[in-house]
Amino acid sequence: MLEPRYDPKLIARLWETTEPKVRLPEKLGSEFFNPAGPMPVHQDSRRGYHRYFMRGKAILKRNGVMLGSYTKDVSRQGVGFLSPVPLLPLQRVQLHLINGTELKLEVARCRRVDQNCFDCGARFAL
Repeated sequence: MLEPRYDPKLIARLWETTEPKVRLPEKLGSEFFNPAGPMPVHQDSRRGYHRYFMRGKAILKRNGVMLGSYTKDVSRQGVGFLSPVPLLPLQRVQLHLINGTELKLEVARCRRVDQNCFDCGARFAL
């Protein structure tokens, strides 16, 4: 069986055409994309797995609607991302990364950062 060809520009094109898109607040600015590698560990952290920075554009698919999103971080258990709309806990979504990977997720938390910017955390779902 033939493998589908991945077009590296596909997510970038989709991101440009989707509405709504996340609007980064000025307080995050261009420095949002700078961090790379493992995230700092806090002594009072209750996390089971270490997180790693993963900053970039992504397509969030919710109820068949595509939204422009940004990824924040990743761990063995899930992904942090920014959404342009609020999401509900236990809601199932898909996140399409710039490298062509599709992640099936279950939302664990979502909090408003600014207008058109919600900080979300989700666990990997089957």
